[in-house]
Amino acid sequence: MIDPSSIELHQFLAAWYGPPLSQGVTTSREYLALPEPLQGWHALEARWPQPLVRNKKFLTPGEMAIKGGKVVFMTDPGDALWGFDPIRPDTVYEGRLYGEWKRLTETLAEFLVHNAINEAASNAPHTKSCESVKNEHVNQIISPLTEVAFGEWHWPRPGHRIFMSDEVIADVGPAMEDHEPWGDKPGYSEVQVGATNASALTYLEDVPDTEWY
Repeated sequence: MIDPSSIELHQFLAAWYGPPLSQGVTTSREYLALPEPLQGWHALEARWPQPLVRNKKFLTPGEMAIKGGKVVFMTDPGDALWGFDPIRPDTVYEGRLYGEWKRLTETLAEFLVHNAINEAASNAPHTKSCESVKNEHVNQIISPLTEVAFGEWHWPRPGHRIFMSDEVIADVGPAMEDHEPWGDKPGYSEVQVGATNASALTYLEDVPDTEWY
């Protein structure tokens, strides 16, 4: 297992997206009211010209609002929400637009590292994905990688795990049924893989019964 605390966020981003174009940015006054880890993330992300988060959206301070006692700081294109407790700002909660909040085991700083690596699996320079990999073939996909000991999320559904090496990240979780009620598809996993170079993904061509996109 890789200890998430061993992952230095700036070094990770530079390895996956190239060196930042800016050596630093001046944090605008409105961001100074945010918890320190969020301040740090926004200042860090601003140093890269390309978006580092695509599957979700970090809200600006002006867009943030209170919902159910939590400050919503991130959303996804569906109805997923992430918030922190204004009294205990190091806590993170997952929720839905019309659902209850669920507290995560990760601190806000740990969550931000988890999120950056989760995003890199689909935001990397080179990617492959398959929505229905037979579970018997998953070990072949993750064999060159090491699992990262992140806390469990409920998004996009419980059971997702992240594996990585210096060049490859794989997000592996239960596949979804093709029909309502959209539960887990027995015997299959959803796999999203990202890499810093195309050659690092060639081993996936040897995985049988799997069509990559």
